[in-house]
Amino acid sequence: MVQERINFLREELNKYSYNYYVLDNPLISDFEYDKLYKELEELEKANPLFITPDSPTQRVGGISTGFQEVKHKYRLYSLDNTYSYDELRKWYEKITNEFGNNVELVCELKIDGLAIALAYKNGSFIHGATRGNGIIGEEITQNLRTIKAIPLKLFEDADVEVRGEIYMPKTSFEKLNEENLANGEKPFANPRNAAAGSLRQLDSSITAKRDLSMFTYTPIIERASKKPLTHWDGIQYVKELGFKINPNIRLVKNIEGAIDFCREWETKRFELNYATDGVVIKVNNLAYQNELGYTSRAPKWATAFKFPPEEISTILRDIELGVGKTGAITPVAVLDPVNLAGSVVSRASLHNFDEIRRLDVRIGDRVLIKKAAEIIPKVIKVCDSPEHDNLPLYQVQRNCPSCGEPIQEVEGEVNLYCLNPKCPAMLRAKLEYWVSKEAMDIDSVGPSVIEKLYNLGLVKAPIDFYKLTVEDFLKLDLVKEKSANNMYNAIQESKKKPLSKFITALSIRNVGKETSELLVNELLSLEEFKEASVERLAEIDGVGDKIARNIYEFFHNEHNLEMFEEFKNFGFDFNNTFNTPKTDELAGKTFVLTGTLQSMTRDEAGDIIKSKGGKTSSSVSKKTSFVIAGENAGSKLDKALALGVIILNEDEFLKMVGLKRNEKEF
Repeated sequence: MVQERINFLREELNKYSYNYYVLDNPLISDFEYDKLYKELEELEKANPLFITPDSPTQRVGGISTGFQEVKHKYRLYSLDNTYSYDELRKWYEKITNEFGNNVELVCELKIDGLAIALAYKNGSFIHGATRGNGIIGEEITQNLRTIKAIPLKLFEDADVEVRGEIYMPKTSFEKLNEENLANGEKPFANPRNAAAGSLRQLDSSITAKRDLSMFTYTPIIERASKKPLTHWDGIQYVKELGFKINPNIRLVKNIEGAIDFCREWETKRFELNYATDGVVIKVNNLAYQNELGYTSRAPKWATAFKFPPEEISTILRDIELGVGKTGAITPVAVLDPVNLAGSVVSRASLHNFDEIRRLDVRIGDRVLIKKAAEIIPKVIKVCDSPEHDNLPLYQVQRNCPSCGEPIQEVEGEVNLYCLNPKCPAMLRAKLEYWVSKEAMDIDSVGPSVIEKLYNLGLVKAPIDFYKLTVEDFLKLDLVKEKSANNMYNAIQESKKKPLSKFITALSIRNVGKETSELLVNELLSLEEFKEASVERLAEIDGVGDKIARNIYEFFHNEHNLEMFEEFKNFGFDFNNTFNTPKTDELAGKTFVLTGTLQSMTRDEAGDIIKSKGGKTSSSVSKKTSFVIAGENAGSKLDKALALGVIILNEDEFLKMVGLKRNEKEF
């Protein structure tokens, strides 16, 4: 019968796919597989009533109008990170204090991919979603169906939800980037970005063409033939059901066994065809896991040991000097391009001239560079070589690379400065900072527009933005009337920004966003800034003598006072009405925000806190009342845990301020 033949072909093809994509052990040739697949495809086409969602032919996908939010049935927690073996031992000590010595652990490589949740009913794949914020993700079932390492039908009639990591093999990543470059498209920065971009295609046929795979690492069993009592047995059971698991896992007797595993893979990981940035260590006994429970964001029974930042050597070809908005001269290493942590690096920070002297960096040296997470690459040492001593010592350039004026030292500062107020590079840097999100947030006026305005002599200082007309913007190449109006209107709207934004935008040395907010909490108008003594300024929490002196001098500079009058004439209101709290329910409380929030930006969350009388800070201390931890929270969260500061997740914070997700008080 036709239906029997269709069922047979499906079972055979699923078996062959499992052996090929999960076990890496092909049973038949590609030609034989394609022949069977073609037969099934033709039978289903002739008998469409027999097509089922778990058929191998249903992996191709189609067009979606968008991704719907879905609430996870079981929350996906984050993991706390550790960076040293001593930290691992302290984590393990807390566990053994409760359960005795030699608590078994499972070590798994931490895959640098995208966390995913897959749900199965009666053995069939019914839906899958991204991690999102751990509580709400995006349903991308159609795209997940195209990934051949994800079984559409399990080897058992079970109801389970599994967690896994979607990744793109390094070889597939390189091939994809070669194709992108050949087609004139932008290459992906690293395999994780490539996987994310592939997984979130509205056209799932594009996802199907990308070589994505998945490692499964946790089952949540609702109904099945087995109920494992340990995490290790759970992983083995997942494999029996038909999922792909990472072969590089290990059951160890204690923390020293886990440390041995970490040491082994610290360098061995580079031999793998996928990216991994650490080791996840879990308590094996599931009953112990249940007793240990969770913090507000992470399980207490698991931790992630992060490998040290990737380092690589390359040749330093030149040292270029950049001029910042305060006139600070920053040396930048120009390098032979090299792939570091998934992206091509050709420039790296040298911080300042003291650092060049400390490292004894010379042009032509082979240098070691490193990059941690999203941090700018930096030169960390000069590699030993006989050529080094024959290279000339680096001579500090004594003149500004932009205006040619002498570079000068400033008392108490490591950096050298160009103090010429008319330096073109410094003026452009000030203009770009003025429109930045951190400052006046004029998002429609970018660096290229500023460059054109500057070259035409239309804008030389921030005040000049407010002298522009729509006709001035129309003088720029490729700018049409709609864009000209948008830029003009955005500039006019910026006059309504809070006083803290204006103070930030002034580019006072050592006064950034956080310091500006601390200042305007105490000084409620521009007049108060003008009247404040150095002593009064230094008393403000987080300011201090050095910054106080910079602020005082800035607000007693004759040119700056004239500039303030000009801003006032253009309609600026320098009274601090935006920072006046609407209520005092958070009065006396200091909050630190870290990680990515889902329903709002950190700036928006900070505005809510201030509107209710609270304060925000950029650093965690014993005086911190609460730390609000979003996704991918980093060292601030670790410090808060060490100090015993109360940690809130996003939903707990929203509840505290009387809001729901996607509600904002603006």
